[in-house]
Amino acid sequence: MTCIDKFYSVLSVYFFSSISYIGEVLCILSAIFIMLCFLGAEGNVTLRTFVPGFIYTGIVIAVNALCVIHDFVVLRPMWNEVFKEGTVRLSVETDFKMFFTILTMVLIIISSIVTFTKKRALNVAISLVMIVLFETYISCEMLYTAMYFSDEPKNYILKFNGIDGYLGTGFSNIFVISYSAIMLIIFMMLYFGLIRKQRVMYIGWKNRIFFILWEVLMICIMYVPVMGGISGIEQVKYIEYEMGIIMFLMGIAVPILMITLIARRYASEKKLIQEEYIAAELDYINQYKKNQLETRAFRHDIINNLSLLSAMHKDKKFDEIKDYINTLMSSISAMSVRYITGDEMLNCIIGMKSSKMDEEQIDFSTEGIIEGGLGMRPVDVCNVFSNAMDNAIEACEKLEKGKDRWIRLSLIKADDFYKIELKNPMPQPGRNSNKDMNLHGYGMHNMKETIGRYGGKGMVEEKEGMFTFSITIPADSL
Repeated sequence: MTCIDKFYSVLSVYFFSSISYIGEVLCILSAIFIMLCFLGAEGNVTLRTFVPGFIYTGIVIAVNALCVIHDFVVLRPMWNEVFKEGTVRLSVETDFKMFFTILTMVLIIISSIVTFTKKRALNVAISLVMIVLFETYISCEMLYTAMYFSDEPKNYILKFNGIDGYLGTGFSNIFVISYSAIMLIIFMMLYFGLIRKQRVMYIGWKNRIFFILWEVLMICIMYVPVMGGISGIEQVKYIEYEMGIIMFLMGIAVPILMITLIARRYASEKKLIQEEYIAAELDYINQYKKNQLETRAFRHDIINNLSLLSAMHKDKKFDEIKDYINTLMSSISAMSVRYITGDEMLNCIIGMKSSKMDEEQIDFSTEGIIEGGLGMRPVDVCNVFSNAMDNAIEACEKLEKGKDRWIRLSLIKADDFYKIELKNPMPQPGRNSNKDMNLHGYGMHNMKETIGRYGGKGMVEEKEGMFTFSITIPADSL
């Protein structure tokens, strides 16, 4: 090998090293997106989310470029001579491994801090674990799948070596490009399929624990071939056939199945929201038509009513006049909307739920009016308050009829914020119904995510046998 050949080898190492670190940035961002879209973490993806990754990539490329320039300057005088180890001091990519490891940790911490809006310290810790598991999982899947076609991957696992020690070799170059391409695909799917469209598909703790255990199991299986008691021939056979096929099938099939089930549930939830919204709109239209017909009928009869009152007054039938006026007032009250909140869609939802509350003997009342409405999209109002009303009604249904069944809705409009509170009794002090508990799962997360789009906050409180769902929204965000 001449010095020029050595230089091209060095150039290949640092080129693919840069590609691998770009894949690392995509892995970190993908893990953060997974936390936002699937694990209920609260945050916003803005330009600040990507800036640390750009800076990190720039530093990596700059350091690698300086190493290449240094080696070029050292080797250039001996360009066509045979390269001998130890004759010159070349830069070694592994010399910067600790620096890049620390830099990667800093990238994870900063990216998490600027993205997550709540529980930043906890989310930073979770993202560190997530990234390690996620990256190791993908790498293991790739290595074991590749073992079926090539002998080189066996060396990485049998000697407990990472890809870094083999950069510049044929297979490692293919691995780095494939790894970065997979991370890019995952990143694009998450960003354009979920983040940009503001979609969330919440995964409950039961499924989270199952998936974490599954990842750990897949990673642990990686070390089965190097355990004591297995000969070299058996190791190669086990790795090449059983592991190469089983890891691919099990490692890919299970996550796809889980994501499919989550996606179906998400679609089902969205369908229910749309159905509630359409039902509220139809109820509003039907009520409007009914009121219009009653108003026309009342207007048609008003002249006759006034004539009759005039005749009764002329005959000095004052008691009959009083009774007749009371009858007219009752008719007018019946044509009026039962509940007025200031928001048309909220009125529709309450009207739609009122028949159920009457049937279950639930005493419902409102306090306050938000003039001009909430300023939220009708479908968002339906999403939040339809779910909240259903939860309150279900909690009341678990109480015996006639025993303190009530729901209170209060609306406050201050100069700089709106506050809405929905209160209802709990079935038993300190104990939730199944649906109340689900508020801490997908239902509450979905409502909080909707409220968060308007810069607001949704909170739940259980105190003294009463459940309170409160919403605070800045007035200037609507």
